[in-house]
Amino acid sequence: MNAYVFVLLNFSVAFFSDLILNFLSSNTGSRFHKSRIIKSLQIYFKKRSIFRAGLDAGLTVIIVLIMCMVISKLILGYLVPNNWLQLLYFCIICFILGYIADIKIEDWKIFGNDLDNYYKVAGAGFWGALALVFSVVISFIKQKYFLAYFIKNGEKFIRK
Repeated sequence: MNAYVFVLLNFSVAFFSDLILNFLSSNTGSRFHKSRIIKSLQIYFKKRSIFRAGLDAGLTVIIVLIMCMVISKLILGYLVPNNWLQLLYFCIICFILGYIADIKIEDWKIFGNDLDNYYKVAGAGFWGALALVFSVVISFIKQKYFLAYFIKNGEKFIRK
């Protein structure tokens, strides 16, 4: 699997996941989801444009993902997982680093005080780690199956 494509896919998953969270935390989206955690993000999203919030989420995921890739290369011997077992090991690294990164985002106030309410409700660590693992798994599936299928069968679509 291609490391550059994997990073770009993770950026896009984080970006679009943030758009969904933005919608769900808004008054319009709140009727679809009643989670206190998601509603606690309203202050954060009100102070940022949709594009800016998505960009911040994507960049945050890329920074932590690259650290995970380096550690994976050092410990496991690969930058990007190529099979399900490698993905499992890679996700363990991602969860640990994602947990630490989420705590540091809160401690260092990377996004100012806008996430204080979120961290008060959800706590730091777990949900940030889970978001990174979610992004990695979705990106793995997209690259391994969907992109591989379209690359393999691309000529058939173009010729028709």
